[in-house]
Amino acid sequence: MSHSENTSSWPKLLRRLSTSTRPSSSTSERQRPPPLPMRPSRMLYQPQQLWTDSRPGTVVVSPGLQGLSLYVDEQQRMYESAQQRQQRQQPPRQQPPQQLQKPQPPPTAVDDRAPTTERVAEFRLDIPNGVCNMTQHPGDTIVGSVVVTVTKPTRAQRISLTFLGQERVYLRDPENTSLIPSLVKADLNLFEKRLSLWGQEIDSNNQQAAAGAQMEVLAPGTLRIPFSIKIPHVNYPATIKRDKVCRVRYLIWAQFERPGTFRDHDMTTPKELLYMEPLAYPTRLREVFRINRLIEPFADSSTSSVAVQVDGGLSQLPAMAGDRVLYQLEIRAVRSAAASGTDFADQRQSVPYTVRYVRMCVVERLYVRGLIKGSEHSQSYRTDLFSVTLDPTGQIPGKHSNSAGVFASTGYLRLPVDLCPFESKQLSRTYELRIECDVADDSSLLDKVTRQTSTYTLYTPLDVCTVSPDGFTAATLNNAYTDETMNISGIAPPAHHLAAAEPTIRIGGWEVERSYVKWDKLNPCWIELAKKKAAA
Repeated sequence: MSHSENTSSWPKLLRRLSTSTRPSSSTSERQRPPPLPMRPSRMLYQPQQLWTDSRPGTVVVSPGLQGLSLYVDEQQRMYESAQQRQQRQQPPRQQPPQQLQKPQPPPTAVDDRAPTTERVAEFRLDIPNGVCNMTQHPGDTIVGSVVVTVTKPTRAQRISLTFLGQERVYLRDPENTSLIPSLVKADLNLFEKRLSLWGQEIDSNNQQAAAGAQMEVLAPGTLRIPFSIKIPHVNYPATIKRDKVCRVRYLIWAQFERPGTFRDHDMTTPKELLYMEPLAYPTRLREVFRINRLIEPFADSSTSSVAVQVDGGLSQLPAMAGDRVLYQLEIRAVRSAAASGTDFADQRQSVPYTVRYVRMCVVERLYVRGLIKGSEHSQSYRTDLFSVTLDPTGQIPGKHSNSAGVFASTGYLRLPVDLCPFESKQLSRTYELRIECDVADDSSLLDKVTRQTSTYTLYTPLDVCTVSPDGFTAATLNNAYTDETMNISGIAPPAHHLAAAEPTIRIGGWEVERSYVKWDKLNPCWIELAKKKAAA
């Protein structure tokens, strides 16, 4: 087959090119160019055609292929520009947040910047721990300081201190007929003393008119104003809180008054709670308190024919809070007067019942009173402070270790330290001693199904005193005791709080009257305050 026959099917352009670059007749058929691919639509595509000349190392390239390479380069540039334009139009991708460590400022000994952008950087009430955490008594003195720190000149009206004593009781509404009791609270202010420590004096009559008249300027720095509160020698009620029963509290706080154009910028420190306790002196000599009582049963009780006879006594009464009280008790089951119809002497006869589990409890009794819609009402509440189970130490042991025909016990009862009786206008607190004993049928003691048991209760008053003043001893009381009045070496019981003066507040009294620390970049106090603000 000749060369013309092989190229007859080629396009005219390739036939013209083949005639100019015709290979020699010795070229083998394997070196001939491959057949052309299919032409794509809407595109003049001329594939690159390379073949090797008969001479070694000679490559023949068609001149028309140079335009094809330029076209391909142009298409590549257009595609890259389109990709760049699309990337610019798309929003940037959100990178996942990374846990970056907060850069720590280098430790410097001097900081010439203000510690905070707030105008009032510090305003607090500084009361020593030995005063705030201790119990206060009549005649004591409460000391402390008010500390205020400002970073720029500040116009203010005053810095004041308030000391409040408040009493609150809850009473059940007698007109409420529902099953859920309705409580009505009644408040009484024992006293409310207020003193201006800096700035204008407190004038209750013309306070609003003089609010914006004269304003003093507090210079940048730290101002410390010490104060002292003298408690009069009177018995105020003790600090107490019983949910939905009563509350007596003593609060102290400071206030920084800064009137503004549209609203006031007043600041108040957190209220500090003070613990106060009255002085209760013994009103009689200490002696043995005798107990000789017969406890009658209830009419509907299973042991209605059995009574309990309690004999014994308590020593060292009146007792001081926290002391030990010696007790001696003999408890036996006897026949009740209603069942036997005899007198007290004939009741000491054997009955088929035994006394078990004798308990002794110290009870707090609160007596609240107040006005509800103009009428006075009063209520009483009992609360168990602690209880102890007595061990039998009698000469006649029973059949079992926890029971005896005559239950006899001797020992010491340790009173709590926080016992403090008091009397006020709305509230009074006293203490009682409750003796409980379980009486069980001796014939069926081991049978829990048919055994008959009952609990008998006896209440007796407990005379307790609080802390005594300096120099007050029991020997002094015994030597200088009188029938009507008590005046032991010039020591007299304090008066009631309604018949005496209120506490007095004054500036200073226990340290420098007033101290002021001006702003200075070398001041270590400001440096520490700046570090606290930066750490927060």
